[in-house]
Amino acid sequence: MSIPKVDLANPIYHNNDAARDYLETLLWPDGPTCPGCNAKGNRITKLKGKSTRPGVYKCKDCRKPFTVTIGTVMERSKVALCKWALAAQLMASSKKGMSALQLQRMIGTNYETAWFLFHRLRDAGH
Repeated sequence: MSIPKVDLANPIYHNNDAARDYLETLLWPDGPTCPGCNAKGNRITKLKGKSTRPGVYKCKDCRKPFTVTIGTVMERSKVALCKWALAAQLMASSKKGMSALQLQRMIGTNYETAWFLFHRLRDAGH
């Protein structure tokens, strides 16, 4: 049995917009869903404009803004989504596990960021 190879050149590991689009298709296969009231379809609007950060939606029912990271380990994190995707892939594909120092070297961040990602991703499995 052949194990499929991971393409680390995939844009989701290097581009925040590609990572966000990928996460949205994974979490919302039928389109955005409000995490507060579970509204879908035409009840959700994508916010656009210079002052709005990318990937923000607004629910017309509960009137709250939300993103794909709400309710995940990535919530309230300033770390780029592509770093999250790369760290998750590297940790999941590591045969014997890895240290935060190794993760730091592989994703190119400082130790504190690598430690933060490492522990958030580990806690997600429990």
